[in-house]
Amino acid sequence: MLRNKHYKAANSGSLESAFLLIDELVRDFDAFMQLTGFVCPVQKPTGNKIPLALATRIVENSNSELCGSIFLMNNRPGDSMIDRMYFDPEYSGDVPAGKYILVDDVFTTGATLKGLKTYIESNGGNVVSAYTLGSSKTLLFEASKLKLKMLKARYPDIERYFDMARLTIVQIDYLLRFNSLDTFHQLYVKSQVEKQFY
Repeated sequence: MLRNKHYKAANSGSLESAFLLIDELVRDFDAFMQLTGFVCPVQKPTGNKIPLALATRIVENSNSELCGSIFLMNNRPGDSMIDRMYFDPEYSGDVPAGKYILVDDVFTTGATLKGLKTYIESNGGNVVSAYTLGSSKTLLFEASKLKLKMLKARYPDIERYFDMARLTIVQIDYLLRFNSLDTFHQLYVKSQVEKQFY
């Protein structure tokens, strides 16, 4: 996707370029024909239009309705995995009652999708699936009870560092690579110091 000639403009806010990108990358929308409910893209007031274009094409090829009233209000603090660990997405907007299918351009840690799911469900909606470019229907960003138990067993003081309810499966797998959470936190502090000087 990053190599697509329309990516830069679509990621910068061009809806026209986003549609061109989606139309080149997604050839078959038949998988969406049976969908019903609200299709809700991860969207900001400005910037990346790829999720909106993908959601619009899904709606055009299904019995679903676009939910364009919910917006991601904050930016990720950086692109490194360690920065992504501390990203807590904040959403705003009306959540009509009903069933929701979430849409984003890519799946990295799943934090953005999980944050949107949490926001919708805390406002009365029911999230049933999510789609990203290059993936099929999924809610695989949700951590299993077993993974959460493994994390708690490895790091009994995990709640000093993170809200376990907001962690995704990718984030948990990343944390389990470290010998201790102090080691992880030291790397985070080092990365923040380096950002100040470079």
